[in-house]
Amino acid sequence: MSQDPAAALAANNPADAALELAALLSLSRPMPLRPRDAELLEGADEFRFGPDDSRIAWAVGHGPPVLFVHGWGGRGTQMAGLARAVAADGYRSVFFDAGGHGDSRSEPIGFDTFIRDTSDLTTALGEDVHAWVGHSAGGLGMMAARRLLGLEAGRYVCISAPRFPYVPLETLKSSTGVADEVLDQVKPILATQFQTTWEGLEAGEAYVPDPGRPLLLAYDMDDERVRHADADAIADAWPGAEVLKTRTYGHNRILQAPEVWTGVRTFLREAV
Repeated sequence: MSQDPAAALAANNPADAALELAALLSLSRPMPLRPRDAELLEGADEFRFGPDDSRIAWAVGHGPPVLFVHGWGGRGTQMAGLARAVAADGYRSVFFDAGGHGDSRSEPIGFDTFIRDTSDLTTALGEDVHAWVGHSAGGLGMMAARRLLGLEAGRYVCISAPRFPYVPLETLKSSTGVADEVLDQVKPILATQFQTTWEGLEAGEAYVPDPGRPLLLAYDMDDERVRHADADAIADAWPGAEVLKTRTYGHNRILQAPEVWTGVRTFLREAV
C-alpha cells in the first residue's frame, strides 16, 4: 500500500483507507511460546501439513480424531490443555498453529486462513473427524469451512466464536477512531474471505445447521471482545444446540475454565 489509513483519510479517500486498514488486519504478530505452554507439547506427535508443509501440528492420544482450532493472533498451545484432557477420554486430539501464527510459516492472515487450514488438516488426517473445537475466529472459520469446502465433523464446539466477523471492525474503531463510512468499506473486504456478502454473514450464514450434528456453544458473559448473546442467536437457528455460559474468564481464559473443560468432555462423549 502506498499510504497509511490516516493519510488516505486526509486525502478524503475512504476506499483507500479501508484497503490500508484491511492490510493492517492481515499483519501477523505471532504469540510467543511461553515455558508453561512448551511443557504441553512434551510427548506429543509433531507433524506438518498444508501448503509446502508450512503448518505445524501436534497430536496426543489415540482414538477418533478431535481437531482444535485456535483464534486470531493465538497459537495451538492455547488449546493444548483442553486437548490433552479430551485425549484422556479416548480421543486423538490434534491442535496446530494456523498460517501466520506460532511456529507455522509467517504470512498474511485472515479468516480464510482458518477456513483453509481446517480443510487442509482434515484432509491430512484422512479419516472421519469426531469433532471440531474452535476458539474465537478459529471457531468462526471452521464453521464457515463447512459451506465453503464441504467439510463436516460428527459434532462441533464453538468457544467464544463471533457469529460474524464484527470483532476486527470494533477493534479498528476503538484503536483508530476511524469513521463508520470507512469501516463500511472494510466489511466487503472481510466478506470476500468467506466468499459471500456482509449481509449474508450478519444473517449467520457461517452457522447454517448440519441436521443431526450436535453443537455446543461455550461463551463468557464478561468477554471483552465477543458478545455472549451470539451464542443465543446461533442456538436459536441450530436445533438442539447446547449453550454453556461462564463468568469472569473473559475471551481467552475461558479456554482454561474447569466448567468448560467438563462441558466439552461431556458433550464429546454423549451419544447422538
